[in-house]
Amino acid sequence: MKRSWNRLSDESRARVAQRYEAGETTTQLAKDYRVAKSTIIGILRANNVVVRRQPLTPEQVSEAARLYESGLSLSQVAKRMDVNQETMRVAIIEARVTLREPTRAKNA
Repeated sequence: MKRSWNRLSDESRARVAQRYEAGETTTQLAKDYRVAKSTIIGILRANNVVVRRQPLTPEQVSEAARLYESGLSLSQVAKRMDVNQETMRVAIIEARVTLREPTRAKNA
């Protein structure tokens, strides 16, 4: 499914900040405004809103574990899931997935 991206008006951006400060999640806001979660986080930061920790959903953790076990690296999985690599590493460990030895960059 192709996602159609939206550009949010200044009014919508202000409403995003208000709704987030009222307790709504970045995931729900991204869904409601049909934008990426990273867009919502960017809006919040631009409005000097303190962003709460962004835990992964159980479905996201399952998908991350599946991708990692299929052979992707932690950084590749983190990029696909649009999260920080350390967040991804912790989630994979908590899912009881055995981490592979990190690969080292080869000197050319």
